Amino acid sequence: MEDKDNLNLKIVVNSTLANSEYLEFENLIQSNINNIYSIPKGSNNNLLIEFRNSNYAIFKPKLGEKPLSDFPIGSLYKREFASYLFSILLGWPNIPPTTIVEIDKIGLGSLQKIISHKHVNYFDISKDNQEEFLRFAVFDYLTNNADRKAGHCILDESNKIWSIDHGVTFHQTFKLRTIMFDIWENNISEKLINEVKIAKVKLSQQKNKKFFSKLISEIEINATISRMNEFLTSKSLPIINQYENIPWPLI
Repeated sequence: MEDKDNLNLKIVVNSTLANSEYLEFENLIQSNINNIYSIPKGSNNNLLIEFRNSNYAIFKPKLGEKPLSDFPIGSLYKREFASYLFSILLGWPNIPPTTIVEIDKIGLGSLQKIISHKHVNYFDISKDNQEEFLRFAVFDYLTNNADRKAGHCILDESNKIWSIDHGVTFHQTFKLRTIMFDIWENNISEKLINEVKIAKVKLSQQKNKKFFSKLISEIEINATISRMNEFLTSKSLPIINQYENIPWPLI
């Protein structure tokens, strides 16, 4: 634990898709930072921010990202925010309010609200939540999520399911990795298909494409729209290989 008196936090990207949960989160993080804790787990350097108003958030700094061979250096924090905004377009899955901030002496990064949750994961709760996780699966395909582990699905104290960790998303080349093989071939409802259709119209709007271009490349935006078109045409998820499209570790 390290005391962080007078450390300034500034929101640097204001969402054009702000909803009430996002605006509430923005208000919560206006408080001064009390302490910053290092989180030892994870492939990147993540920090737990404690605010003076007793709220907490996860900060994923740009400088803490380890280089990857297939994603541009220093882009993962932007993808976290882009995934959150994309979930607003769709209306699902539930992703904790996320924004991009700059913290003195640490730099830029994504900041996400902490969800108090039960210590269970996808394997514990999937049987009774097939329809909910089918939405997760569609979201993962559309965002090309390369890291859907069981621990990235959490259940809060009111039994609401949340999706976290979206740093390796939106690549233009198919890179999907998921543990959701058991629901991948489930029938997709017309309601879900219509929701994707509406989201595609929204993403294709010039103002939204322009905003997303601050976070991911134009090629990646167009690839996302292309995946949406393929999904709307086939009304199904693509065939995946459990030997090639599975993350490790599973949790």
